[in-house]
This record gives sequence, structure tokens and C-alpha cells, in this order.
Amino acid sequence: MRIHPYIFILLFVIQPLTLDAQRNTSVSIKASASVIDKSEIELITMKNLDIDINNAKNGKVYISAQRDPQAALVKVKGKPDAYFRMTFSPVVVIKNQLGKGKLTMNYEMYGLNIDKQNASEPIDGVDRRLQINKDGWYYIWLGGDIDIKDAKPGKYDGLFTIEIEYI
Repeated sequence: MRIHPYIFILLFVIQPLTLDAQRNTSVSIKASASVIDKSEIELITMKNLDIDINNAKNGKVYISAQRDPQAALVKVKGKPDAYFRMTFSPVVVIKNQLGKGKLTMNYEMYGLNIDKQNASEPIDGVDRRLQINKDGWYYIWLGGDIDIKDAKPGKYDGLFTIEIEYI
């Protein structure tokens, strides 16, 4: 059995962040994917993670990957009916490009081979077999806890890496 690893790097860029409670501000995280071999598998960002800092409680914003419409949506396009494994780092620190400040992202990822977010299942460090549907699609929703306690106004960017391998 041959294992085909593919590594995707999602680059998150957070638009300028203003932490002024008088303003109705939000943070948008844009995801883009780089694929090693596009002929075998591809990630397509359908919706970016949308963070409204006005919803922060105790310096954190939580977006449920399974339930919140603000969660990011990424579609995996691959071999129909193929099984695969997915791994990722659940914690990423994103630094302010303009100086001091950081955001700590504790990601949660949910997935399903149909486009039905509320029925999706958690994807975690457990070695699970996931399956692309007969049309060649698998859906991933991304959310989690975003710690904004150490954030300062500025522009933030960072990397979130997903590794996918056919099994």
C-alpha cells in the first residue's frame, strides 16, 4: 500500500485589528492553500473564518466549527471514494506585523463528506480514516478559541498547516 502525503499550508491574514470598544469592529481571517501536487488533491477555500471581537468573553472569542456560520469552510477535492488521514497543529500563534501583540488560535476542525456543517464530526489527533465522497469532495469547517488578550492594533498573519495523506 502506497501512502501519498500532501501538505497544505493555509496562510491566515488578519485585517487591521482595532480594539476600541466604541467601534463595531470585526476581524476577518482569510485562508489560502498551497498544494504540493495539485493533480492528486486540492483544497478550495469557500468561506473565511470571520471573527467579531465584540463577542469576546474574558479576552477570547469562540467560534464553533460545527455550529457557527462564522466558521471557515474548506473543500477537499480528491479521488472519489478514497480514504485519507488528516493532521494539523491545533495551536498557532499569530504575530502582529506592525510591532507588539499576538493572537493565539486554538483551532477545532470538523469534517464530513457532505455539505452539512451541523452533522460534521471532529477531526483531531486520533488516527481516523476519512472518506472523500463519490463526487470527489470532503468538507472541512474550521473554528476554535481565539485569544485576543495580547492583541494590539495592527496587521496579523500566520500559518496553519494541514497534512493530508491517502491511505
